[in-house]
Amino acid sequence: MFQILSVSVSADDDFDPGLPPESDFTVLLTDEQVEGFHRDGFTSIPRITTDEEIEWLKPIYDHLFDTKGSFKGGYFDLARKYDEEGEDLVPQVLAPDTRWPQLRETTAVRNARAIAQQLMDLPRDAIKQWSHMILKPARIGGELPWHQDEAYWDPDFRYRALGVWVPLDVATVESGCMHFKPGSHTGAVLEHKHVNDDPEVHGLVAPSATNDGEVAIELQPGGATFHHCRTLHRTPPNVSDHVRRAWANEFQIEPVKNDGSEPDRPWVRDGHVAWAKRSVFTN
Repeated sequence: MFQILSVSVSADDDFDPGLPPESDFTVLLTDEQVEGFHRDGFTSIPRITTDEEIEWLKPIYDHLFDTKGSFKGGYFDLARKYDEEGEDLVPQVLAPDTRWPQLRETTAVRNARAIAQQLMDLPRDAIKQWSHMILKPARIGGELPWHQDEAYWDPDFRYRALGVWVPLDVATVESGCMHFKPGSHTGAVLEHKHVNDDPEVHGLVAPSATNDGEVAIELQPGGATFHHCRTLHRTPPNVSDHVRRAWANEFQIEPVKNDGSEPDRPWVRDGHVAWAKRSVFTN
């Protein structure tokens, strides 16, 4: 995802995580990894931050999901209708760094920004950043089907963007790790639909995508994957006995108007209408 839809911070939330642990841990990609990213549309590293920072992040993460985000509108399940009663299967919190700006000062974000600079070949101050967090509960965590991040965005603009995905728990095929389709970033944005073909469900799916040739990236806590905004990716259900928490940071330059040649994306328009009608905004 790219565009941060309207959310507001709760003034009643007094949870204070303090500052992230200090660390001089630094990591960059090798030339081979950079080449692999441009060829395949994704790459990964076993470590982007420290164990101490992961332990600092976990209470923040858990607080956000326990309090349904501490945001007006910033918490919803990606696989169900907005704000529908029932058990959450793939809940998400948008833009936690607007609530706690110190998240932007973490080792994870510092290293992710440096690697984004490598991959995008841009000055750091030209690259914008925001984040979101996605939870897959143990045994019942739902899937996120094949999609491209750019499919969520306005087709009237041209984008340069990538996502950095960091698990706070062991991420395996069983618990819902990232799966990618090599080379899919070189093509167009595919036709997408909302899950269940319902615009009130935020999650998207590319119906034409198949599992043929997919690559699963299993990671320990504090590892990271990097993917182009057009790379097809998915995460399977969490059927393991442990929760799968993940923090996704998005890096991009300011989008610019394109020449109007991109096909319409009616699912984007329908999704924006459904978002604006949510009860948290209209009541």
